[in-house]
Amino acid sequence: MTNQGGGSPHELVIESWIMYSIGLLFFVVRLYARYKRMKFHLQIEDYLMFMAICWYTAFVVTNIKIAEGGGSSLYEPGEFATFTAKDIRERVLGSKIEFASENCQLCTIYSLKACMLMVYFRLTSNLKQHRLVKICAAYTFLGWLATELTLFLNCRPLTGYWTLPPPHRECATYFRYEIVQCVFNISSDIAILVVILPMLFRTRLPLRTKLPVLVVFSMGIVVTLCAIISKYFTFHDIYDSSYQFWYLREASIGVWVTNAPFVWSLARSTVSFLKSHSNNTKATPKYGAYGTDPSAAASRARTGVDPRASRANPMYSMGTIGESREHIIEMNNMKYAHTSAASTGDSNRSGSGQGEGPGDPQIWKTTEIIVEKS
Repeated sequence: MTNQGGGSPHELVIESWIMYSIGLLFFVVRLYARYKRMKFHLQIEDYLMFMAICWYTAFVVTNIKIAEGGGSSLYEPGEFATFTAKDIRERVLGSKIEFASENCQLCTIYSLKACMLMVYFRLTSNLKQHRLVKICAAYTFLGWLATELTLFLNCRPLTGYWTLPPPHRECATYFRYEIVQCVFNISSDIAILVVILPMLFRTRLPLRTKLPVLVVFSMGIVVTLCAIISKYFTFHDIYDSSYQFWYLREASIGVWVTNAPFVWSLARSTVSFLKSHSNNTKATPKYGAYGTDPSAAASRARTGVDPRASRANPMYSMGTIGESREHIIEMNNMKYAHTSAASTGDSNRSGSGQGEGPGDPQIWKTTEIIVEKS
């Protein structure tokens, strides 16, 4: 098989383990960041990420096996006459591994999409983009279902995928499956980016704060480019195995991107330089928000009643969308601690308000703690 956009099988093995190790490191750091913030109260996207890592591991292993194996049911015209019994056995095994690898890569990519959509679902819970995220989620699910059905129904019987000679050419080329996978995978990636990136660009944060956030979420563009390049090599030359390298890069960078916000949040809270930078950054509100008026806060403090105190729970926050500041207010015999943060969204808000400007959503999160002096 030709290899115009990748490398040798040995290079694929090296690149696979390097990229896999980085992806696994990102996942472990993400788990630590989530545990540090929420202890064992993990959320749906955390379990989805664990499932994605399982699929990703299986994909990396099977992808390497394809490169190291003895081929598959795809071969040049007239080549079958030269195969020995051993060659046929190796190609049958290789074809089974290739089928498993395709399914593992597909499930890896869509599990990662589901993780990001859950994050966006929480971030936009009080914004007009929330409905668009729901539409993207429905379209992504339908895309995964359509692609899976195509994979399993493209070759009948299913064993034709690993039969030599194959019952028909589709069982060796996966051509119809590649078309369906290409259309739904790339279009869903673009749809997700179109929904979230404009919202992040409009976020009212200082450039030094906003830039890292945009870089992290814009990495999804790189994942989409990897998907496009892999399909280019597939459709340009069906015998070119370069797609394996780009499948690997698409899945690996997808793992990095999906875990990067949580890694960045942990780095910001632990690295002294980033921590001081975050504490010095101020986000000035354009519109008033509930809980940010000191006089209203003083009124609530004097009553000794905090209607939100009973709803205290572990707070979902990636720490990448907003900056915080604290105000300590002394009143009578009580100390009132008020923390406010500008953000585009939070899954467990103590209180929220939206900016009144059209097309310019803004959410303010407030958390109040009342401590009685002894």
